Amino acid sequence: MAKARYFLTEEEVYNGPEPYFYRNEDYPWVQTLEDNWSVIAEEFEKVISGKQSIVLSSSNPPYLSNPDAWKNIYFWNFMWQNHGNCKRFPKTFELLASIPNLTFAEFTVLEPHSQILPHIGETNTTIRGHLGIEIPAPLPGAGILVGDEKRSWVNGKVVIFSDAHRHTVWNNTDGRRFVLVFDVIRDEFTENKTWVCAQCLSALSIKAVDEKIPLFKKLPKLLMRFFHQVIAVLWLIYLPLQRKLNLP
Repeated sequence: MAKARYFLTEEEVYNGPEPYFYRNEDYPWVQTLEDNWSVIAEEFEKVISGKQSIVLSSSNPPYLSNPDAWKNIYFWNFMWQNHGNCKRFPKTFELLASIPNLTFAEFTVLEPHSQILPHIGETNTTIRGHLGIEIPAPLPGAGILVGDEKRSWVNGKVVIFSDAHRHTVWNNTDGRRFVLVFDVIRDEFTENKTWVCAQCLSALSIKAVDEKIPLFKKLPKLLMRFFHQVIAVLWLIYLPLQRKLNLP
């Protein structure tokens, strides 16, 4: 069985066996999303047309992009659910909820002539998917680079990759790029789904603190890993309560 890894800083490097991109035909739920692309796009049409704005849910850290380049609408962030957005897009929420072991989902917009800088995700325990909602152009105008492999997005089609590998995306066109981003836990880690998500949220918490107060990066690795586990336990307690009590 593969060993779970959690990345607490952007300096870490993943050299594991996971491919840069996965084969869509190995995941039956890909077809469900692609078959219902028009349903999702129609529900999202007011945002695509600019009649509804995307409110920045959190400031973009400098290692990702400039403040206005990238915006998102969360459904789940490693099982931490945004109930308001789930109610705002009920058809999309229902489709996402049908995907086995989905833990993360969001609509994202990448503004014209913008880039998300090379970065890694929080773990190797998940695979990441992008469903093209409104793509302004194929490569080389807009695309994603994982490792040394490039792919285009296409309206209504899914791209699946390992975001444990360093990756970057860009939009060098005059139009906005919209995709539905989602994570699914790899089969070998599903038995510990909540604990995996708690550790991912802990990794995100550590990165968020370090952006404002460089605290954890100065610690010895062993001590940093200790704090990671302590924070993860707090998330492990919170996640079931959030679902039961409909907490924000």
